[in-house]
Amino acid sequence: DTAQSVKEKFGKKLYNALLKGEIPDLNKILDRDDITIMKRAIFSTQRHCLPPVTTHNMIDDGNDPILNTIRRIGLFNNRTDRVKVILHPEFLSSTSPLLPLDYEDFVRGCHLGVFPSYYEPWGYTPAECTVMGIPSVTTNLSGFGCFMQEHVADPAAYGIYIVDRRFRSPDESCNQLTQFLYGFCQQSRRQRIIQRNRTERLSDLLDWRYLGR
Repeated sequence: DTAQSVKEKFGKKLYNALLKGEIPDLNKILDRDDITIMKRAIFSTQRHCLPPVTTHNMIDDGNDPILNTIRRIGLFNNRTDRVKVILHPEFLSSTSPLLPLDYEDFVRGCHLGVFPSYYEPWGYTPAECTVMGIPSVTTNLSGFGCFMQEHVADPAAYGIYIVDRRFRSPDESCNQLTQFLYGFCQQSRRQRIIQRNRTERLSDLLDWRYLGR
């Protein structure tokens, strides 16, 4: 809100200066009141403890399996943590005041979808990622993963990473998932763009006109 109000004042001053045929002095375009308001906003958001890892207050958070796992492994978003976690336990909607994004827009902005489910009859989430050109992790215990293994010669080359949860132990599956994620992080930006384009090419496979048959 503070940024918005300062931006509006800045915009009016800029507009008025340009109407007069002047280039505004950027050192004077913000007055003392604007700077005071911004300083207050900064001070009001400062905290001495770590921010919460979840965007909402959870009912019975002591028994929430995701939060308990985060606590157990100590992922509290310390400055030194190389992995940061944000748990958003709510459906995405463009009318949300916190994350005003529809699901499709959110997925488009992601690098990778990770869905290593133990069992899913089909698995819509990795399929949705694929249609939108986002690589994803799935398993050979999901219908989607089995379908991709059957119809695509090298799924990983097309951004479909299939974790073996059928013939491997849980630890082996976990290590395989880790390798997939690590390998993905090693890719350059160019490699990721090429892979996204290849992933999107699979969308015809997932068209209901084809799947229906």
